[in-house]
Amino acid sequence: MSLTPEVAFERYRERLLSVIYFRMGPDLRTRMDPEDVLQEVAIEAIHSWHTLDDPANAGAWLVTLARRKIARILRDQVGVAARDPRRERAMKTDFPVADHRTGPATMADRKDRLVLLEQALTRLSDDHREVVMLSKIEGLPAKEIAERMGRSENAIHLLLSRAIKRLGQELQL
Repeated sequence: MSLTPEVAFERYRERLLSVIYFRMGPDLRTRMDPEDVLQEVAIEAIHSWHTLDDPANAGAWLVTLARRKIARILRDQVGVAARDPRRERAMKTDFPVADHRTGPATMADRKDRLVLLEQALTRLSDDHREVVMLSKIEGLPAKEIAERMGRSENAIHLLLSRAIKRLGQELQL
């Protein structure tokens, strides 16, 4: 069975949501919901699925789409005034909600956990935060992280283990 964009998106949904949530930052999250951005990434993935050369790279490809989407949003939002909620109107639609499996309590719990994780990440050093983001959130291999950070692969493994230990202390695990 060949990998479809829908299957790949479901498989990597939580990772993508984490990448989007952390890359958006608190200021942009007050203006738009990470779930909305996630849906836009899904649409873009379906339309550009033919550009994926190897289905084994689907996770990294989807993360790249998400990062690019956030970069475009941040670029477009710079200097733009916040939306005026008084001018917004509800839209009626016959389209179903994208994900029926999550309820309000589940969403609230997920957001609470993400907020706690984000706060703990901000207390880490820049190198620790970056290695955790690249490895655990974006799912990049140690070799690629080493290239990006200008370190050896062994140094990345050591840095990551120290960062995870420190993150656990910040989260009081």
